[in-house]
Order: sequence, then C-alpha cells, then structure tokens
Amino acid sequence: MTIIETKWVFRNKLDENGIVSRNKARLVAQGYNQQEGIDYDETYALVARLESIRILLAYACALDFKLFQDVKSAFLNGFINKEVYVAQPPGFIDFEKPDHVYKLKKALYGLKQAPKACVCHCARFQEAPKTSHLEAVKRIFQYIKGTTHLGLWYSNGTVIETIVYADSDHAGDYVNRKSTSGICTFMGCCLTSWLSKKQTALAISTTEAEYVSAKKPCQQALWMKQALID
Repeated sequence: MTIIETKWVFRNKLDENGIVSRNKARLVAQGYNQQEGIDYDETYALVARLESIRILLAYACALDFKLFQDVKSAFLNGFINKEVYVAQPPGFIDFEKPDHVYKLKKALYGLKQAPKACVCHCARFQEAPKTSHLEAVKRIFQYIKGTTHLGLWYSNGTVIETIVYADSDHAGDYVNRKSTSGICTFMGCCLTSWLSKKQTALAISTTEAEYVSAKKPCQQALWMKQALID
C-alpha cells in the first residue's frame, strides 16, 4: 500500500479589524503523490467556476428551467470507500510505534478522494454565528442594496448561442510597452465572463498583439462548448 505523507499548514485568522484573532493549524495529506488508477479512481474540483454558474443561469433562462441550490456542506465529513493510509503527523510521532501508520475513515484535506467524498456526504456546520458574522452579513446586504443596478441581467427566451469577443491595444503600457488583451463571452445576450489582462510577451506589431489576444478567447470558447455538451 502507498503511504501518504502528511504536513501541517498554519494560518492566522483575522477579525473584521484586521487583527489576528486566532491561530489555526490544519493537517493535510500530500495527495500529489497519489497515482490515478492505483491510489484513487476519480476526482474533480469541488468549487464551480463563476463562468459555469453564469452559463447555467443563462441556459436556465433560455429554457425556463427551475434551479435549486444547497450550500450546507462540510469538507471533512465524507467517508472514503478505499483503503488509504497516511504517515504519522510531524511532531506527533508515537515513539513506541514509530513504524505504524494511520488508516483513514474519513476524507482529509489534500487527498484526491476528498472532493468526491464531500459531495457524497453533506453536513451542517456546527459553529454558532457570532457577532462578527452578523456584522459581516450586514455589510454584504448593504453592498447588495446599494449596487442592485450594477448586476447582470439574464432575460427569459434568450438564444443559446456562444459568442466570444476579443480585442487588444498595442504597447498601451507606457512603462514596459506591453499590450493588453480584452475578452468577453456571451450566451446570446447574457454576459458570462470577461477578462482584461496585460500580455506577457512584448508585441512588435498590432497584428502580433491581436494574434496573442486571440489565444485565450479560443480556449474559452472551446471550454464553453464542452461545458454545454456536458
């Protein structure tokens, strides 16, 4: 059996005033050593891309779908159905049994199986809301109330047609003379993604700058096509 090494990840948690309120230590597995087909069968990203959500909303508006969401999930509560063994955590070695390892019952951060185990098992967070949480929610609501006119509008009956626009200036940066690419994608009249990014290479002509800027929208269009097929 493959023995997966572990390591500690340390983070400082800040309060709403930016002051350190808590020091956290998280034990994670070095899952990058796992081999597909040997240590795990399949894996996927647990968090959806915002572009995926916007495409889903545009698609639902076009076909008049009803959408439901569930956000009550916890990452470490999923059981794993494959034998996984991890090394003893650094700093917590059992000196009487230094050659022993742990057999996991539930998912651990870093494992390839962890994202799948979490979708298979949803659980509610047990932490009670604090005053700082309520204040954060108030700020979010105030922001939403003051920016309702800036939202994206997805209308019913829109056509399901993928449209990608790309453009570029030439040597627009006055410091290093690099060009900037601009990209936006639509499903019908629904804006689903946008990007403005400085190019890494120095373009010697407007044609080269436009050519470089066409790479990302082509990738985005192919990704959108596959997402819609799925």
